[in-house]
Amino acid sequence: MRGVVALLAMLVGVPVMPATAQGDRPTSKTVAASPPRHVSVTVYRNPHRERGQAPNLRYLGGFAVVTETRTIRLPAGEAIVTFAGVAGGIIPASAIVTGLPGGTVEKNRDARLLSPAALIDGSLGRHVTLTRTSRATGAVRSEDAVIVAGPAGGVVVQTTQGVEALGCSGLPERPVYAKIPAGLSAQPVLSVTTRSPRATTATATVSYLASEFDWAASYVATISGDGRTLDLFAWMTLANGNAESFANADVQVVAGRLERREIRAYRAAVADLRLDCYPLGTTTSDLETVDAPERDEIVVTGSLMGAPVMMMAPPAPPPPPPPPPPEDLGDLKLYRVPEPVTVAANQMKQIALLSRTHVPFERRYRSQVQPGQTIAETPVRIELRLQNETRAGLGLPLPAGSTALYVERDGARGLIGLGRAADTPTGQRFTLAAGTSPGVLVRQVGDRTGHAVVTLSNANPFPVAVEIGIGRAGQKAFEAPTAALRRVDGVQTWTATVPANGTATLGYGY
Repeated sequence: MRGVVALLAMLVGVPVMPATAQGDRPTSKTVAASPPRHVSVTVYRNPHRERGQAPNLRYLGGFAVVTETRTIRLPAGEAIVTFAGVAGGIIPASAIVTGLPGGTVEKNRDARLLSPAALIDGSLGRHVTLTRTSRATGAVRSEDAVIVAGPAGGVVVQTTQGVEALGCSGLPERPVYAKIPAGLSAQPVLSVTTRSPRATTATATVSYLASEFDWAASYVATISGDGRTLDLFAWMTLANGNAESFANADVQVVAGRLERREIRAYRAAVADLRLDCYPLGTTTSDLETVDAPERDEIVVTGSLMGAPVMMMAPPAPPPPPPPPPPEDLGDLKLYRVPEPVTVAANQMKQIALLSRTHVPFERRYRSQVQPGQTIAETPVRIELRLQNETRAGLGLPLPAGSTALYVERDGARGLIGLGRAADTPTGQRFTLAAGTSPGVLVRQVGDRTGHAVVTLSNANPFPVAVEIGIGRAGQKAFEAPTAALRRVDGVQTWTATVPANGTATLGYGY
């Protein structure tokens, strides 16, 4: 993390100020920076999330670089500047503040947020007003109380009646505080100490890393009526697991695998408030709770030439603004959202990433076998292959994500394949899963020595081109006397054209 902060510091030219000894420090004034005038959010993907899997708001393993521009009225001399409303998942050590005339002397992150548990923790030994409401009459009764213990394991208060646990009297009750304890804030706060040579109004920029972000790409393809081209649309799904929103932000996302070590995010200093009463309860308190069974996940597959699941085609989305082409960020790719968007708290948002029409494709049948393995007749997979080139209607880096393939027939749209796509640079092949074919089958008979015979059968009234991958990438080469094997992505592959209502056979071994 020190290396990341040092790199950011060099990029923005942050002056390094020697810290002043605590005993020599003059009295500091506290000034609050304005709310952000401009916000930029650059989101990096969770590198451990499975390719094609959607982000989960309960656990977002990605992060973002947040940059905010704020106005500050600085007094002459030393002052503590507070930036309220930064992301709760801020990495304090990564924060860099520029634009302060006197530079940055010290940097802090307030770890105590305003919450029920924090109010209890900050009011230990202090008087509060305890209000209780009668269930029978609705009458409200108030009395003075002192919080003597809490919040961990419950809250204990002392009243004129004695010592008791909060929430265990059988009546609705709550403490009322005369004031907010010192040191608590309703929003996450970053503070820095600066020394200004004179009173002035400054425009400062604060940049920091924050956890609990993620993004993913989702491709939706629809085969045209001619059966030779398709329309490709992609969504960008942004996820923000923080309790803070970023309104009208300039948003960028970064594709590619970033070298990343574990970084420690800020966590609340006080846990959630939980009130337990024991042994009070009911005659059913100790009965085992049985959760409702989870619904099975529904997976839809189909054949490109078979009977897909048909549904009425939804109305076409409005045409998105044309996104700018991706930019190089080292060996990574940066995609800019063409319009400011609000990255809302604890929400996911979908934004148009790209739209292409009449993209030509090639239909291929493909399967994978292992040396010496014996398998019964199995349908082969169908893939639609798009060449990621300008002349083929694409020609831009495509980020990894999920794919959904549809076909339109008689005004209805049918789903025929769900899959996953890898990061695909320009000039490479982009593949869409199109289900399996019941008319094209593969069978293999093998032995322990690694020899095997592969048989392909085609029940269609037209010939089909089939690719059979054998073994793993980089595996020792096999001998196939009757056909030539070539390596595709490092895997030895047999390519055969199976005639209509016919078969093709390959024998191979070491």
